[in-house]
Amino acid sequence: MELPSTLPMTPRRSLPRAVALGCLIGLGLTAFAEAGRVLVGHNFHTVEPGRVYRTAQPSPQRLERLIRTLGIRTVVNLRGRCLDADWYRDECRVAARLGVCQEDLCFSAGRLPSVPETRRLVEVLDRCEYPILMHCQRGADRTGFAAAVSALLHGDRPYAEARGLLGLRYGHLALGRPANLDRFFGLYEEWLRAGGQTHSLATFRAWLLNDYCPGECRAELSLAETPKPTLLEPFACRVRCRNVSVRPWRFKPGSNAGTHLTFVVVDADGGQVAWGKGGLFDAEVAPGESLDVTLALPGMPAAGRYLLVVDLCEEQHCSYFQVGSEPLEWEFEVRD
Repeated sequence: MELPSTLPMTPRRSLPRAVALGCLIGLGLTAFAEAGRVLVGHNFHTVEPGRVYRTAQPSPQRLERLIRTLGIRTVVNLRGRCLDADWYRDECRVAARLGVCQEDLCFSAGRLPSVPETRRLVEVLDRCEYPILMHCQRGADRTGFAAAVSALLHGDRPYAEARGLLGLRYGHLALGRPANLDRFFGLYEEWLRAGGQTHSLATFRAWLLNDYCPGECRAELSLAETPKPTLLEPFACRVRCRNVSVRPWRFKPGSNAGTHLTFVVVDADGGQVAWGKGGLFDAEVAPGESLDVTLALPGMPAAGRYLLVVDLCEEQHCSYFQVGSEPLEWEFEVRD
């Protein structure tokens, strides 16, 4: 058999190029698989080996496996106490059957953390039995927030690394309403700068327990004067709103942006008889300043006792009571 007079030449760079292409494909597939695990999978991660773990909502079977495999002693549920939800009842059954403590905390993925609930989180992290498993629905937003708080209270990570536990790597995207969780840490950093302080575990704890204010969402509300409602007659109620937050309030004419006053009236049986908004005008109220807002209430339909509940709301964010501010409650009676 005769060999051809010339043999085909292989380009010298074809092998390195193939290897590089293979590596890129492998990295792409790995990244795709990890993104799937984070976004639509279990989103399980170790926060502190042997001590703190995080995950998306586990099924009863997966929760049992995690408890047995990792020796979990406390399950920290960040979705709240949901007695009418199957996932909650299943979780309670597994925890009770395996002799594991379950702590129910209520956080939102779309607003600043509540002051009382944040302090409750500190109490749980200080006093619970470890190892712990934290979860919300996706394991990204609320779980990222709690994981970062845990690391900043008890861990030895640098601040930026601990804050990064609430990040894209774990499925959290700081856009839209979920960005309010990032605002929490921004408020802490501003507080540090204002006081000329540097971060430490003790400093973060002191801020969290004593000085954390949820942005603009804190108010002192009182009646500027006491109305005297009569049967079927509309009446005005003037409410004094004092800004005791760390941000200015910006009232706006539209009902879907800015700060507004909201009210609801309920009767003695808890039935809602009136509701509405006030403060639909342009105004700015700096911290420490007050503004009187007049609410126009309809006449009450029957004689009896009623309860007026008034709160401020930041449209596109939350009602102030949801983050720990006290609403105004006024009981009144209408006679024949």
